[in-house]
Amino acid sequence: MDLVPGLKQLEGTLSLTADRINIVKSKLEDLLFRAQKISAAAKNNMKDNDTMYGYDLQNFRRDLRTFGMDLSGLTGLLAGMERIAAYDVAAGKFATGVMRASSRVSNSMKTLHDMSLLAHQHIRQNDQKILAWYIAQEIEEMMQKCAGLPAIANKIVILTTTEPPGAVPPASPAPPANPA
Repeated sequence: MDLVPGLKQLEGTLSLTADRINIVKSKLEDLLFRAQKISAAAKNNMKDNDTMYGYDLQNFRRDLRTFGMDLSGLTGLLAGMERIAAYDVAAGKFATGVMRASSRVSNSMKTLHDMSLLAHQHIRQNDQKILAWYIAQEIEEMMQKCAGLPAIANKIVILTTTEPPGAVPPASPAPPANPA
């Protein structure tokens, strides 16, 4: 694959992944609010009307596993692009776009992990609390996989923007002739 089209495709993939992380985050946020509501009801000795919470938590974990499989391929894509990266002025712009997108993915995963730990703290039922702990562990594993993405993207930026040693620098314009 050529460098510039590969970087364009990689930037798009990373942007879509960051959007998917936001979707997963919104689902987890819904589960967190429901857990807070259930917890508040239990604390006030009120009846809880959310009978589907455990089922929704199991579905979220299943969807999270599927998403984790998709997420695990990003490191390989970036590493492959790093192997073919070379000095190219046109590719430098796209490499910085890949860098921004990979930082966005990494930061989104950190936020998702924090939210999963918060959701785990609010759940009261033992079986659901265990399930939430597994979810938090799986998200932490995904976060660790994504933590190295900005470093690899930074290497690509360096490779595409740094002239190789021994390269002839561009000729400077000739000084204007002195009309004397």
